[in-house]
Amino acid sequence: MENPDWETIYTALVYIIKNYPLTIILYCAICIVSGFLISLLFVLLMKKYKAFSRTQKYYNWLVKLYIPAIFIVNIIFSLQLGVFWGAYQGLKKDSHSISSQIYYSGVGAVFRDQKAKTEFIEGVRSVVSEVSRNNKNVKIRMADIISAYDTKYTIIDQPKNRITSWILEHYGEKINTLVLYGILSSVPNVKATGDLSYQDFDKITKQLAVLDPEDIENSMIEKIRNLFLMILKSEFKTLAEGILIVWGLLMLIPWLEFAVYSFIMKRIIKNKTIE
Repeated sequence: MENPDWETIYTALVYIIKNYPLTIILYCAICIVSGFLISLLFVLLMKKYKAFSRTQKYYNWLVKLYIPAIFIVNIIFSLQLGVFWGAYQGLKKDSHSISSQIYYSGVGAVFRDQKAKTEFIEGVRSVVSEVSRNNKNVKIRMADIISAYDTKYTIIDQPKNRITSWILEHYGEKINTLVLYGILSSVPNVKATGDLSYQDFDKITKQLAVLDPEDIENSMIEKIRNLFLMILKSEFKTLAEGILIVWGLLMLIPWLEFAVYSFIMKRIIKNKTIE
């Protein structure tokens, strides 16, 4: 399980609370109600097995503190899970806007107009010519094009959105690779795979030159959005797993203590019987 970036997570929470307060409230309410019901069932189950009863007077009083503790722990963890769950859903709703920021902050200048698009195509063509200069008949690997291409558009403007900055900082290279693949695949009936012949590549770039830059941009933003949603899901899953593991361990404490107590009492009774 990867360690989450807590600074960015809390920045994202502030962003979502500010923009989607009702979403946060809704998921917090769902989790708190669920946590209360789980606490109630947990307490009733422990009472059924007399896990709150001890023969010693003060010990018996002390063990009753498990009841409020169970409710408090469940409410705290339910609230935490509700906030993160609400933030996850809020970011999903805002994914297109964030993906647009990522695109325009990163590689958006590539297709700001027809001239920029032509410059990009010529730049990639020159890279392919360099990669395949010794043998035009050899298949060209997309990985070689990506590694050789000087992506001067990596980060043009510092994004105002901290989430966008974090995505570009951690996944900038992957986004550039995704964009380059996507641009070459945007030609109808063409899919850029791992290998291309020089002739195929030349054909693709000629068709690419006549495509509408706006259509290409929309396609790229959607691809970045899919990547963003995948990253978002992975981060939320990591957080949720961490919360649930700690919660599960805390909920085990009363049962473990009761098991130890029962074992000791059985030994004491057995010894008295033998005597």
